[in-house]
Amino acid sequence: MRIIMLTIGTRGDVQPFVALGVGLQKRGYEVVIATSSHFESFVLKQGIGFSPIRADYMKLTESEEGKRMLGNNPLEILKQMKKLIYPMITQMLEDIWAASQHADVLIYHPKVIGGYDIAQKRGIPAFIAHPTPIIAPTGDFTNPILPISISNRWLNEKSYVLNRLFLLSFMGIMNKWRRETLNLPARSIFTNDLSIEGRAVPILYGCSPATVPYNPKWGEQVCMEGYWLLQGEDDWKPSRALVSFLENGSAPIVISFSSMPLKQPDNVLSMLKQALKQTGQRAIILTGSSGMQNHANDMDENILYVQEAPHSWLFPLSAGVIHHGGAGTTAAAVKAGKPMTICPFSGDQPFWARRMHELGVSTPTLLEKQMTAERFAEAIYSLVNSLELNNKAASLSEKVNQERGVERTIDFVDRHLKKSK
Repeated sequence: MRIIMLTIGTRGDVQPFVALGVGLQKRGYEVVIATSSHFESFVLKQGIGFSPIRADYMKLTESEEGKRMLGNNPLEILKQMKKLIYPMITQMLEDIWAASQHADVLIYHPKVIGGYDIAQKRGIPAFIAHPTPIIAPTGDFTNPILPISISNRWLNEKSYVLNRLFLLSFMGIMNKWRRETLNLPARSIFTNDLSIEGRAVPILYGCSPATVPYNPKWGEQVCMEGYWLLQGEDDWKPSRALVSFLENGSAPIVISFSSMPLKQPDNVLSMLKQALKQTGQRAIILTGSSGMQNHANDMDENILYVQEAPHSWLFPLSAGVIHHGGAGTTAAAVKAGKPMTICPFSGDQPFWARRMHELGVSTPTLLEKQMTAERFAEAIYSLVNSLELNNKAASLSEKVNQERGVERTIDFVDRHLKKSK
């Protein structure tokens, strides 16, 4: 049976699908992941089939237009959406339709608008999947796409209606594609996208019930059995410089803003360097796409700059992690049992920042506009010295490491596919 997995976005949107895809192949399924060409080599190295989608969100977030779109100016967001996102969506719809021609089953990320429509056209079983619980309504927490938290359970449950409103900007493009390519009638913003032709669409969450509460009302429609984490990237080897740095000193703080571009990277780096000096701590800075970089005249032997490294390998060797709050990075820090400071930028990152602080494994949230050397120093001191933070991080890690997220999610997929026959 051939499963086509559709996902798009940053590495945090792709890597969990790869981890699940590896498990599905071990279970006997044929798996192809359709995503941005940016991740082609990463997918193929895991032994999974690949199909390209012409939508490079990584390149977009690194561009000046993308940075403006990630800001808070609604007019700028609308302007850049029309200029950049609409053409990308049109190409994406063409590519996912081509990739899905021989699918027996679809598993799709909600960012890949069109997964629902293809499953409807082809009449095949489909699952909607996400590493963050943003799909099924619950009163336990506010929709993670919102930057706020509401204490009212009724309002929390209603906040998931916003998922449909998100599609409003794209309904014209989608319905044109439905008519001209899929030969399907237009659908409205009121269409229930968790049901296809009267059949509920099962939901797969790649997160841990130890970190967010599972709602018993979800029943057999929702699977949330644990993180979907790759067990290791076999061909990755640390550099001599990295190994030497780790072996010749105390455990460092790991700092990573991943694909989130800082507005003033040099200024933030200067703050971090001051904070590290003030606290006497060593650090490994994963520069990623943040804009931070090692300058030629920087001779600080207590800081090592690395473009990227597998979190599953590096985080367990750290004293704590300062990061942007992406679902995958948060999961890796939780699994490693390390206390953290989260500096959220957008999307579901504020949700994970709040949740980790509520669980007692993170210092208070630190937004980019609030960053100072003193606040970084306070956070670093807590990561290294707070027994409460470290004990709670270790306790949460113990629970998470007993879960079998990928394996039990595949059990759920198996059960639903047997019912659909």
